[in-house]
Amino acid sequence: MKHRLLTLSAALLMLAVPAFAQQPAFTLPQLKAFAEQAPDAFRAQVKSQGFSYADKTVTDQVSMIEYEKFVDGQTTRLMKSTYVASRSGEDGIQLTLTDKAAFERLVKEARDTGYKPGEKGRIPGGETYQEFKRGNEVVRFVYPKKDTGMGLPSYTAVVWR
Repeated sequence: MKHRLLTLSAALLMLAVPAFAQQPAFTLPQLKAFAEQAPDAFRAQVKSQGFSYADKTVTDQVSMIEYEKFVDGQTTRLMKSTYVASRSGEDGIQLTLTDKAAFERLVKEARDTGYKPGEKGRIPGGETYQEFKRGNEVVRFVYPKKDTGMGLPSYTAVVWR
């Protein structure tokens, strides 16, 4: 009996390992759902996908918690921002990737699902961004600076609630 139980446990573990060893491929609806989740539900969801706690910042206005996952030399970070009730419309999720192809799939998804190009600009760190809007929904795609120095450049998608 113990042998069968051990064999079954080992088989289940082998089935689960590939899910933890793969970079997740998020869609815009998934990111939007993350933005709308309560922090505890978000934490459970990302931990079930193999993400590890990375950082937390709490002020009197916002709580930001970040998780990350490293697979095959690529990094994926998810940061959830939860604001006080008077600013809850600013709640959002930030997905940062070093995988340019995965980032470009999100940009293509935005275009294909009716998001229209909106504001373009540059943020204080020197990165450029392009917003896409559909009704009252906004997605911001942030591109790395041309000269990123060492390491892989990071591409960021920000989805608000």
